[in-house]
Amino acid sequence: MASVQSSAMSGPPPATPRSGGSVRWVLLAAVVLVLLLPDLTGASPAPASSAGQTPTTDQAGGAGDTGDPAGGVPGGGTVPTTDSGEAPEDGADEPAPALPRITATLTAGGEPVEGVTMIVSQGGQEVGRADSDEDGKVEVEVPSGGSYDVTLDPDTFPEGVAFEEGARTELSPIVQATGSRPVIFRLTSEGAEARQGRSDTDRVLSLMASGVRFGLVIGLAAVGLSLIFGTTGLTNFAHGELVTFGAIATWYLNAKSGGLGLPLVAAAVGGVLIAGGFGAAIELGVFRPLRRRGMPVVSQMVVSIGLAIALRYVFSIVYGASSRQYAQYGAQSPTVHLGPVSLRPKDLVVTLVALAAVVAVGVFLQRARLGTAIRAVSDNGDLSTASGIDTARVILLVWALAGVLAGAGGLMLGTTDTVAWNMGQQVLLIMFAAVLLGGLGTAYGAMVGGLFVGIVSDVSTFWLDADLKIVVALGTLVLVLLFRPQGVFGVRTRAA
Repeated sequence: MASVQSSAMSGPPPATPRSGGSVRWVLLAAVVLVLLLPDLTGASPAPASSAGQTPTTDQAGGAGDTGDPAGGVPGGGTVPTTDSGEAPEDGADEPAPALPRITATLTAGGEPVEGVTMIVSQGGQEVGRADSDEDGKVEVEVPSGGSYDVTLDPDTFPEGVAFEEGARTELSPIVQATGSRPVIFRLTSEGAEARQGRSDTDRVLSLMASGVRFGLVIGLAAVGLSLIFGTTGLTNFAHGELVTFGAIATWYLNAKSGGLGLPLVAAAVGGVLIAGGFGAAIELGVFRPLRRRGMPVVSQMVVSIGLAIALRYVFSIVYGASSRQYAQYGAQSPTVHLGPVSLRPKDLVVTLVALAAVVAVGVFLQRARLGTAIRAVSDNGDLSTASGIDTARVILLVWALAGVLAGAGGLMLGTTDTVAWNMGQQVLLIMFAAVLLGGLGTAYGAMVGGLFVGIVSDVSTFWLDADLKIVVALGTLVLVLLFRPQGVFGVRTRAA
């Protein structure tokens, strides 16, 4: 193995990651444990928001026709709305928590629909009603969490607007005790491209396009998770918070009210760099001291779980429980037509940028000197140290790179959907599925695994409800591990 020139001072060798099928099953069990942790403790991490509750669509698979994994339906339907309320000031004493809300953004043919009445009832009794504004947004406060019935009053529809053929006219979302719950109604207008004329093949192709975009973003964000495991042996459960941090940092740089008001492109560059610095700070301030004290890798994993929960609380306090959009490119219609697939311009841009970023990372790891050093430390940390590689410096670089890639993934998710305090938690399991599917510790495996998981989970919404996407992703992971425990690109190790 070729040695790489670096600083004369060599850091302590990292913990050698264990590989093999048993490690993957233990990690999978830990992922499920974290998913169930709020239920086991009897408390949720923070108030729920619109991003923390999966939008209720009007029928299974209907969300996928837009190319948006979150269930948005530009060009014929609705997208999850952002809360209109201001974030609470730090330290302000709230006399009582805000009531939960059911929200929607009504669009038909890519245009907002104004003046439509949304009615919310429970047990046959009307709870409240409200009319959509000029942007198509409508929200109704409900007294408490629970299951509600939501309908639109057809008598208030503007001329030419109606429910799409086969679309459900009544939804039954489950609302949490706080935050907002978005719902999605599929509407169409005369002159707009009607969904009912699209064949099943066209819909599957649209879902595949959505899955490619989502998979590339997940694969990009998961590369850092895989590299951290490869170089340190740490399964970082706080990686989702790096995704959230990048999206929130970009929002503050971009927001015209409460932020610096920079253009989104400039804000994105700044947010990604800040996220990289945040990743390096976590390594320097938390995990490097723990490794120097000889803390076992399993204990470090527990620390990462606690760090994730703590950061999530901080995000909910500083940023607020409301989900928000970036100042530019918020509402777009699917004006880009690639054969039977219609995309919003920002979806196409995100797909191309994510693809370019994935290729750039692959070239960096394969051709650059630092990339070679990262791969060397991932293969054998002890031998890399003996060859003159400063492993401490390489690990610091990996954490900074992980922050950059996770932050980039977060701002891409925020661009196509919304920015929320817990958005990283929502995609953490999918990132783990991508890493485990591709092979622990392999950057290329994370890329391919993310793409595969994204396509499979999005296409599954053609037959299943969008809420089951994560179940499909994890089910696919289990099937692959049963036949290839080391993952697609992992190397089988011989038992001692």
